[in-house]
Amino acid sequence: MQRMKQLACTAVYWPGIDSQIMDLCRTCPTCAEHQGKTLKDPVHPWMLPEKPWSRVHIDHAVNFMGHNWLVLIDAYSKYPIIHQTTSTSSKATIQLLEEDFAHFGFPHTIVSDNATSFSSDEFQSWYQEHGITHLAGAPYHSATNGAAERLVQSFKKSLRKSSLLPKSALQGFLMMYRRTPLAIGLSPSEILNGCQIRSLIDILKPSPVRIAQGRQSQTTRAETTSSSSVAKVLHSYKASTPVYAAYYGTRSDKDPRWVPAIVKKPSGARTILVHVCPRGPVWKRHIEQLRPRYGADQDADPGEVTILESTTHPPLQNPAPSVVPDSTAQPPLQIPGPTEPMSRWPQQTTYGPDNPRRSRRQRRPRVILDV
Repeated sequence: MQRMKQLACTAVYWPGIDSQIMDLCRTCPTCAEHQGKTLKDPVHPWMLPEKPWSRVHIDHAVNFMGHNWLVLIDAYSKYPIIHQTTSTSSKATIQLLEEDFAHFGFPHTIVSDNATSFSSDEFQSWYQEHGITHLAGAPYHSATNGAAERLVQSFKKSLRKSSLLPKSALQGFLMMYRRTPLAIGLSPSEILNGCQIRSLIDILKPSPVRIAQGRQSQTTRAETTSSSSVAKVLHSYKASTPVYAAYYGTRSDKDPRWVPAIVKKPSGARTILVHVCPRGPVWKRHIEQLRPRYGADQDADPGEVTILESTTHPPLQNPAPSVVPDSTAQPPLQIPGPTEPMSRWPQQTTYGPDNPRRSRRQRRPRVILDV
């Protein structure tokens, strides 16, 4: 009609020529018989069912690659089922549907086109016997059963691209379709069955058992390395070995934190008794509270001294000696080691038992969670 108007305007013109051309086209029987579809109905999407396998869309793909195919898809989970069949009769279709419904149960609604195999009297009786509502679209209007029609198109496209036999290609297509996540992030198999099916792509992912075994092996190696490291440290701290021992008693800002000492003997798996040099008390220290003293000769034997052991608090927190040395003994003069400068140690400094000291850390109020 528009082209007729443009053609007429190139040659003639009179008032009302456009309306007269439109009336001529509308009243022309030949134009009306061969006119295409002009009315486009707005899209009316199906409402999402409340649960899986509540509404099922079915369709037939007839004479494709020498076979007939029955196509089903769940409207909720988009889970597809495709059967290769030799007949599209109502009886053969009902038998295939009953096989599927034996796995997933009978749906509330079945949507199909207006094909004879789906709308026959035999099918209508079967619907009533099983309490199924049948919704049939208008003939030759595939948009009504769009879910099944889209599955048929995807199925045909996949089989055309495959070099396998139709049956093998069908199984691969169904596996891929059921395994692929939808827009919501879940696959049809996860939505319908509650778990993901295992496909060939899952072979690339490590199994949870292997991951757990690997972590256990790493833990075992770490424990073995730690034990060997502790054994090496304990083996290096032999008797009469010069070391530095951590000092936790009361001291001024200029007093050293590490005190020269000599290893006496191990007192546990990770603790060692050391003599404070020279002729000081005996302290019990963890191997983390000792460090080697290089370049120092082995000090003379400090003689018989009283062993001071902390029995109420760990050495790192508040070491408290259980036995106090004789207070009547004269405090010995502090003589620095051969490699230690004289100015490092304060004069007349004695290292007695570890006196407990109060922590200056600000304690936070206790918070009790009501779980």
